[in-house]
Amino acid sequence: MRKFFIFIPLLLSLAACDKTSENSERKDIIHVYDSLESELPIERSWIGVRGGITTYYIRSKVPFKASWQDSGDHWGSVSAPQKIGDGLWKVELTAKPLSDRTPVKGEPLYSRRYGVILLTDPSRFLGTYLKVEQGMLVRRYDDFSVLTGSDEPNATFGDVLIKNWTASQSGLGYTSTLLEGSDSTAWVYSKNGYVKLGSDDGYGADFITPAIPALQNDTLLVVAFNAVRQTGDVLPDFNGGTEPITPMGGAGLRAGAVSDPVDEGKLTVRVEGGGFIRDFISENGTRITFDDIPTYDRSSTAYPADIFKGTRYLVFIKGTDENPLTVKTRIHFETGDMTGQRGSTCSRIFLDDICIYSASVTFDEDIFPTAGRSGLDTVL
Repeated sequence: MRKFFIFIPLLLSLAACDKTSENSERKDIIHVYDSLESELPIERSWIGVRGGITTYYIRSKVPFKASWQDSGDHWGSVSAPQKIGDGLWKVELTAKPLSDRTPVKGEPLYSRRYGVILLTDPSRFLGTYLKVEQGMLVRRYDDFSVLTGSDEPNATFGDVLIKNWTASQSGLGYTSTLLEGSDSTAWVYSKNGYVKLGSDDGYGADFITPAIPALQNDTLLVVAFNAVRQTGDVLPDFNGGTEPITPMGGAGLRAGAVSDPVDEGKLTVRVEGGGFIRDFISENGTRITFDDIPTYDRSSTAYPADIFKGTRYLVFIKGTDENPLTVKTRIHFETGDMTGQRGSTCSRIFLDDICIYSASVTFDEDIFPTAGRSGLDTVL
């Protein structure tokens, strides 16, 4: 997460001068409110992930200046103070949506960023500041850049079963269930920077997140991930690592593979060890199945780099008094037949960029009503 720094000398001098003496409070102090009806001033404010204009009301007996500071994104700007009454002013903050950010390496889209509104009158050594936040805390993020395998989704050259991952790859902490009847094999493969669930022979698989101790302090999680289903037959392996894109069809089919070029496209997300799927909180539901996992366009000029474009899903998980989030909470991604039986069709799903955010409906923006339900991300 990005560090945020403010002009410490300025703020220290302002704070030190908020009082005229050790024991007397200044009468010209600046107070910030989030509405005209609010009786208590605020020191912290949360901005929606879509940005927009937020109005703050300031009570001050003297004029002041307003300015904005952040870590370099320049994601906000403030208007000049406008006097609207005796000792009453308003200032508007215009914030950019999180989708306009320039992510640094390893930074997921919804991760929290910070800014500060400075309200000052340097001539009187007077001032205050309001901390502004946008986004959510990241509890765990994996872009799977340590994984290696075929860059071409429909080929398998270099793909590695999870049981054969290297120490650094296994160190991610993800696991998969050994299904009875599936040759004691978990059908999860490494690709080049992402994960493949399900075999080319029709077996299903799951992919389970590692332990995240901090979850025991949370009540609401937002799980984001990218998912697509395999489109078309498996291409042959090429020993030199060259994987030309050939037309889909039987000529590229591996021996023994299921020949249906359209995979089932179902993915189930299940929570175990504490918490419910928020969509089904009234039924204490712990799973949600998506039947609409999209395919990718093999005719795209950016293929295969763009296979995950527009495929981000959000799943909302809530802890309750009866079933709180704990250190044992795990997220399961499941596709295909989980009994270990070979399916009549394949259900091969590619996953990438799994991120678990911690959100607070008390302090953070609650994006569940904005999204409407778990599913394809319609918020950003």
